[in-house]
Amino acid sequence: MARREAEGRVAARLYAIANALDGTSRAEAARLAGMERQALRDAVLRYNTEDLGGLRDRPKGRPQRRLTEGEEAALAAVILRGPEPDRDGCCAWTRGDLCLDGRSFRQELSPFEHDPGAAPHGVLAPEGAPCAPEARSEGAGSLRKKGLRAALKAAAAAHPDKHLQLWFHDEARVGNKGRVCHRWWLKGERAPGLAQQGYQWAYIFSAVRPATGEDFTLVLPVVSAAVMDLFLAQFAAALPADAHAVLVLDGAGWHDQRALTVPDNLTLVPLPAYSPELNPVERVWLYLRERFLSLRFLPDTAAIIEACCRAWNALTAEPAAFARLSCRARSITGSTARF
Repeated sequence: MARREAEGRVAARLYAIANALDGTSRAEAARLAGMERQALRDAVLRYNTEDLGGLRDRPKGRPQRRLTEGEEAALAAVILRGPEPDRDGCCAWTRGDLCLDGRSFRQELSPFEHDPGAAPHGVLAPEGAPCAPEARSEGAGSLRKKGLRAALKAAAAAHPDKHLQLWFHDEARVGNKGRVCHRWWLKGERAPGLAQQGYQWAYIFSAVRPATGEDFTLVLPVVSAAVMDLFLAQFAAALPADAHAVLVLDGAGWHDQRALTVPDNLTLVPLPAYSPELNPVERVWLYLRERFLSLRFLPDTAAIIEACCRAWNALTAEPAAFARLSCRARSITGSTARF
């Protein structure tokens, strides 16, 4: 049968089975046929149940569609229409958005599932937002040796009656100079999107505690040492009376302690230079921009501040999304700042 077989892969399987029947060990029979033992075992099982036809390669075909043609058409129309930030609360669809209650054709789609069969035919799912790079070993060592561990020990020694908390701080600039993001669209076509040209800005000041997912956030129209003083005062006032916060932040000019009035229940620790990957808040900004702050028209500073506030409130209202970001933050801080 192997000599008469025209298809090489089928002939190799037949030769392997023949050698095994002649007394050759399974490992040797598989090696002579250029396959693994598991492949030979699978070939034997298929031959025993389906005869020679079981040894032929099976067509892979397309994944099974989980929506009917009518449901696919309805879902594609929703995707291609695109979301409206004021109405839908986001600037680009995700699978979670396409699982809203009350629309039966969406109930089959899992919010966190990456399955080609879940996308309508002819629609290309957006690429995932890029992950923050893992912390570099030299940056991690610098953070441990140059400040964080010593700062934690010093803060604990200086405030023995206080509960120590580790927080990370950063600012994000949001303006009416538009940006694009990943979005669903037709395969082979460039997705359209609104891109505004403007030079008005607002700034999101945020402190995040990765261990618990807590945050303290203000949206302010400018960034300066005076504004940073305001943020620190408000943040310190929001801390529990028995807590002392160690706040890790980058080396921006308005973070210089010589120009700031640092409250007694705060200790500021600077990050090493050129190491944004050590700050878990950077991951939050990436998510906010991809999810809420792209493809927008924001006419003035008031509209920008309103969009930032809505975006942050929407983020904190999504426990699953914020938990993923906090988990990612814990993995970074856990690998760089053990104490």
